[in-house]
Amino acid sequence: AGYSKASIFYGADEYLEELKKKYERDHEIATLKSAQPDEGDPHADNVKKSKDKILSVEKNDENRSLKTGRLFPIPNKPDPMPPQLAFLFTKITPEQMIYMWNVLTTIFVVQCLMILSYCFALASFPESFWTCTLCFAVPFAYICIQQIYIDHDVMHGVTFPPYEFQKFLTHPFSDFVSLPWEEFVLEHARHHASTVDLLMQGEFGWDPEEFHYALQQWAGPMGPNWYKYLLTVPWIP
Repeated sequence: AGYSKASIFYGADEYLEELKKKYERDHEIATLKSAQPDEGDPHADNVKKSKDKILSVEKNDENRSLKTGRLFPIPNKPDPMPPQLAFLFTKITPEQMIYMWNVLTTIFVVQCLMILSYCFALASFPESFWTCTLCFAVPFAYICIQQIYIDHDVMHGVTFPPYEFQKFLTHPFSDFVSLPWEEFVLEHARHHASTVDLLMQGEFGWDPEEFHYALQQWAGPMGPNWYKYLLTVPWIP
């Protein structure tokens, strides 16, 4: 009964209502987003303070990190706000949310069509394997990289897809394993809640990406330490 409308008739107001319901169900995501310095999602009404280690920011009574003693950052918004900077501090609209998911979905469809086109090209021109492969592989690698960038921005700006099928479009062609959408959001929200400065991982609690960045920092600049990347790069996935 909850999915009786065709997607073409899904309006922005209806999407906001669905968004609030999803935040009620996945309240952990709402809690972690509110723990980040950018103050979370204004559409999440049921944010609750939690003492759970996974859902809380670790700091003392003076609002300082237990690890470094630094104050928890507060967004430094200009006051008065210069007109040329106002867009940086403006929450996206429901129409923009749906647009962002439409772009991500379009990329997935294009990837599928490119694979089918590659198969057709190989079947039609079997003697031109490398020509067909290069014409496919170069733009496909580019669009896969773009998908990860857009995936990340969609996750931060929208969090939940308008339609259930879209949450399966996480990393189907851009990574080795496709994570469930809710797990992807939870993991990255935990990362930003505990690491607000990439120079200090886990400054305000456990960071699930700490190992990933620790390898990069241990390796150092690529030039003189190129041999270290032979070890760290294979560990990144």
